[in-house]
Amino acid sequence: MSLRLVKSDGAESLDRTQREYVEKLYSEYRADLHGYITRLLPAGAGDTEGILQDTYVRLLKQDSLEKLSENARAYIYTTATNLVRDALRRHVRRKGEWHEPLNESELYSDEQTPSQGAQWEQSLERIRQALRVLKPVTRQVFILSRFHEYSYPEIATKMSLSTRSIERHMKKAVTHLQHTLDDLI
Repeated sequence: MSLRLVKSDGAESLDRTQREYVEKLYSEYRADLHGYITRLLPAGAGDTEGILQDTYVRLLKQDSLEKLSENARAYIYTTATNLVRDALRRHVRRKGEWHEPLNESELYSDEQTPSQGAQWEQSLERIRQALRVLKPVTRQVFILSRFHEYSYPEIATKMSLSTRSIERHMKKAVTHLQHTLDDLI
């Protein structure tokens, strides 16, 4: 892509030789400067091509190219960096007008919503109904194991049953609950 100059207010102060010099610099540094500007800008924060073009427009608006001729690359990159800073300030200012910072920790709550509470109550009632269907011994073994956290040997001693019987009752209870409550589990 080459630089094509059109007559404008600022470019008229440069003579033809100076404009050709700026065009040469544009051709020489364009690709590298484009990559540099792109790296400086976060996604959505600005227009790389616009900043690239503005960099060279600024060069053309200079009364004298003396500073540019001393160290062209440094001068061009400094100009581009300043334009990126301006673009970022505008971007932040625009975002600030539309965005209020959100502290996500303020959104978190341990409290249940009414809907969650109702679902919880329905689930508990379904579990109670499923447990009521079990034989009393099987239900008692399950409750001691899962809700009171007794070990199988402790339940066996407490209920005067063998550990093997406790295992069979637990298997029946778990199988029944899995079958009955498969949509909850």
